[in-house]
Amino acid sequence: MLIAQTGGLYSVVRLITVFLLFVFVLGITYVTSRYVAGFQKKRMGSSNIEVLESARVMPNTVLEIIRAGDKYLLIAIAKDKVTMLTELDPDSLQFREGSVDSFASIMEKATAHLSDKRRSDLTKNEDGTDGEGKE
Repeated sequence: MLIAQTGGLYSVVRLITVFLLFVFVLGITYVTSRYVAGFQKKRMGSSNIEVLESARVMPNTVLEIIRAGDKYLLIAIAKDKVTMLTELDPDSLQFREGSVDSFASIMEKATAHLSDKRRSDLTKNEDGTDGEGKE
């Protein structure tokens, strides 16, 4: 009887210990990734090289338009080789108006869309119609 009670207590202690170790490892991973991200952001922020656009043309080949200083270059990147194809005239390039949406703005749009859909589903269920007056 005493052995069964200590075995149960031992199992609970082991479970709590494993859980605490998991939380510790998760915390260390989080702190490390934040540190590395901050380091990379500082390193990339002062760079004179920027990838403007890339397009995959074959499974192992990518074309990229890059800005290096004040020059715009078209390069081909293959598995083991990078080749400069040509220098581009900045006036011939078409730049996107505005910036790319951030993750937060995309998430807000998605949640707004889902909440609108839920409202229309609730309306459909309450009146017995499909939200457009039809059954």
